[in-house]
Amino acid sequence: MGKKIALITGLAAFLALLSQVGVFAKDEGGETTYRFDPATQSSRALEYKNTMAGYKLYRSNCKSCHFRGNDKGAKFLDTEARTMRGWNMVFYKKNVRCAKDGLWAKLSPEDLLLINDYLYSKAYDTWDPRSNKSCG
Repeated sequence: MGKKIALITGLAAFLALLSQVGVFAKDEGGETTYRFDPATQSSRALEYKNTMAGYKLYRSNCKSCHFRGNDKGAKFLDTEARTMRGWNMVFYKKNVRCAKDGLWAKLSPEDLLLINDYLYSKAYDTWDPRSNKSCG
């Protein structure tokens, strides 16, 4: 009886690991999606390396002010705070307080594009089959 339980447990662990292999493979070289950037009037590839670079820039530049309970008066921001179109408009119109105050001036145009790529790829209306957000 103990051997059967060990075999079933091992098989379940193996299947769980096997199911994650496809997820990791997709992140490193899977299907490429694109977004139209109104600021540059071009189509941008949303690849893992671009969105990961955007995430690192977002974390080091934006999240230093935009976290819950900050004392700087900055609004809490999460990737799901806006839709894909909303994030594109923020970076196209540059009508948010950070841009008007000149805080975005320290970032290069390419850095802003990478941050926009990351936020766009994780926006409120994106669908992720690995999350329960889209189940209703």
